[in-house]
Amino acid sequence: MNTIRVLLADDHEVVLDSLAMMLASFSGVEVVGKATNGRDALAQLAHAETDIVLSDMHMPEWNGLELCIRLRAQYPEVKLVLLTMEEEPETVRRALQAGVWGYVLKKASRQEVEKAIKTVAGGHRYYSQDVNEQLTLISGEAPALTQEQTEKVKLLGRREIEVIRLIASELPNPEIAKTLFISLSTVETHRRNIFKKLKIHSAVALTRFAVECGIV
Repeated sequence: MNTIRVLLADDHEVVLDSLAMMLASFSGVEVVGKATNGRDALAQLAHAETDIVLSDMHMPEWNGLELCIRLRAQYPEVKLVLLTMEEEPETVRRALQAGVWGYVLKKASRQEVEKAIKTVAGGHRYYSQDVNEQLTLISGEAPALTQEQTEKVKLLGRREIEVIRLIASELPNPEIAKTLFISLSTVETHRRNIFKKLKIHSAVALTRFAVECGIV
């Protein structure tokens, strides 16, 4: 098997250093970078050939789910594995919606972390046993939206939802226009209307809303 190149993302440097030491002991695994936030992790991919991003859930400058969405848009060949303490059903659901390849709890053994990395590198998804139990419970269910989220989603038209998905994928307005075969001014109008309807003021906040509501 070729060497598996892993980039680590966690906002605690002590955790990053410990993970780097642990992964260095795995046969066929190489740590190619460390980042303390999602934005830095994405930036490092421009100059560090990477197979897997092993990421925490909660980080500044894009959390693990927001990072995953951007990875899918810009580096679809790179797979994201979450390493987190979060095991609530709704968090697991949002992670799957975002497109994570693996979901491992931080209480996992080093053997399980190694197994997760090598399973995902082999093209298969990996979820910790506790996460698999949550998947069984939520399988086939719709996202549990708050009343406020439900009311906001109802305000959106079909085209606006399409635009939201592309904004969440970090496409600039000209690319959104080309993708949807509409004019740039129409995209800008949709964007203004979306932000106004949802009372959201940044693309990051919009991405978070889209993940939580199952739009992406």
